[in-house]
Amino acid sequence: MNIKILGCRGSQITPLASADVESKIKKVLKQASSKNIASEDTINTFINSLSFSQKNTYGGNTTCLSVLAGNRRLIIDCGSGLVNLGKDLMDENFSKGQGVADILMTHTHWDHINGIPFFEPFYIKGNRFTFYSPIEALYDRLVHQQEPVFFPIPFDRMASEKIFKHINCNEDFFIDDIKIFTKAMPHPGTSYGYRIEHDGKVFVYTGDCEFDTTELDRIDTYRNFFSNAELLIFDTQYTFSESINKLNWGHSSAFVALDIAAMFGVKRIILFHHDPTYDDAKLDKILADTIIYQRLHEKLQNTVVEVAYEGMEISI
Repeated sequence: MNIKILGCRGSQITPLASADVESKIKKVLKQASSKNIASEDTINTFINSLSFSQKNTYGGNTTCLSVLAGNRRLIIDCGSGLVNLGKDLMDENFSKGQGVADILMTHTHWDHINGIPFFEPFYIKGNRFTFYSPIEALYDRLVHQQEPVFFPIPFDRMASEKIFKHINCNEDFFIDDIKIFTKAMPHPGTSYGYRIEHDGKVFVYTGDCEFDTTELDRIDTYRNFFSNAELLIFDTQYTFSESINKLNWGHSSAFVALDIAAMFGVKRIILFHHDPTYDDAKLDKILADTIIYQRLHEKLQNTVVEVAYEGMEISI
């Protein structure tokens, strides 16, 4: 499987502000002033020495992932990151009306559906998309988002073929040889997570979730969902201290994610669904703190821990 992250912010789109760019430049120039960077080689060496947040951005688009498994393309959630995925797909058969993809929806909060009206492949006749979700009346919800008072083009006027299939929680279903298990996540209004198995590999995506003490007391009910995943992408919107002050807001922390990974033998975990108030430097700090916490877990010494960023690609 190849997984690409197109959007990893939670709650709302968070574009990089001019002040943020200026701050990055100032920090880099301060470091550069004491370096010899007269040649291209020394410049490259200096750039490689910078932290991720100084030379990159984690991104501001909301949730969207693309998964290639065998001959199938799965799209998980349709936040604003879907728009850039659409641009990528227009370089493929989707521009000719010959594209096929399957869409797994976790829930319909705005940050998970706001890319749909701007997804170019939806407008091209001949493209075929199949939506899978336990959400009742998913079609009606997406139609409602594009009523004339909200958007000028109705959902049904987008020329591609769109098929809706309802799936049940706690049951396996198959798309060709891809096995998918769906589990309800603790989140206001309910969200759904997906366990995707293909060619002996397991990828687990939680959707939005809040694993508080009550949920952790019944964590064994999630064994079939999390166990032995090669890759886990987990909602870690808040720091641990902030999550304590935001009970029932529907999101977890990186420390909770690591606890769960240790319980179920997860090999690689990616921190995801970043809070819109967190800048790139804070996400760097969250990763550093999380790695310190990881060292306390004997079972996590060989687990890879990373922070999601737009354009990130993972092969398992």
